[in-house]
Amino acid sequence: GRPILLQEAAHMKVSAKITAQFEDEGRLKAIATVCLDGKFLITGIRVADCEKGLAVFMPSRKLKTGDYKDICFPITPEFHKQIKDTVLSAYEKAKQPEEETPLPEREPEAEPQG
Repeated sequence: GRPILLQEAAHMKVSAKITAQFEDEGRLKAIATVCLDGKFLITGIRVADCEKGLAVFMPSRKLKTGDYKDICFPITPEFHKQIKDTVLSAYEKAKQPEEETPLPEREPEAEPQG
């Protein structure tokens, strides 16, 4: 049989949500979840402050040797950049203090007639 070829999507939709933020965890600043094309979630993505600025790390597991190995990762540099940029954008947005929306003015209730 002939191999089945899958065409790479020209542009996969990537969205990110910051699920936790840290102030006193050393270099670790946040944990994110990424959704790919609304069909696949990747949890446990870490945002860390490194020597060259903020970096995004895919979920990993610790090997018996003490080294860490990514569980999943983007293959192309373009897709890696897309995920990184999306996560960092979500992180910057999550750091912003939420603007307090003023409560709508309530109409004064009519005095009961009587």
